[in-house]
Amino acid sequence: MIDQAGDPVRRLQRAVTALSYSMGRSRVHERLTAAVGVRIERSGTALLRTLRHADHAVRITELADLLMVRPPHVTRQVNALAEAGLVNRTRDANDQRAQLVSITSSGLELVGRLDESFHDQLTAVLHDVPPEEILKAARIISRIVDVSGEDGPLP
Repeated sequence: MIDQAGDPVRRLQRAVTALSYSMGRSRVHERLTAAVGVRIERSGTALLRTLRHADHAVRITELADLLMVRPPHVTRQVNALAEAGLVNRTRDANDQRAQLVSITSSGLELVGRLDESFHDQLTAVLHDVPPEEILKAARIISRIVDVSGEDGPLP
């Protein structure tokens, strides 16, 4: 049997898997949203973050592709976020059947507050880790994300 405990890639794999699992937990999201005094589903925050980085209003189908979910899931989230005043919906001038979604100033402000709260929590957790190690970890994680976003070898 191969000694997998000493394999650095296996150790990174376990760490990334554990990180992904822990960051996706409901309690983590609940703590984050409670810290900023808002109730929003995890999928809603992902949708808002995606819209924040878009340079144009986005179709529901494009949002679904970006979030790697089915369009009906996005439609439900957009409805809830629009009702809360966090996104705007408009008809696509080129296709009246299609809706375009954009983030509102309230949505941008909320995402900013969530990001600051997350930053504060990470800062507290990493208080004794040297900045150069944090930067190294950020580069490695970014590389993994870049490769997986290109339909690379990651599942």
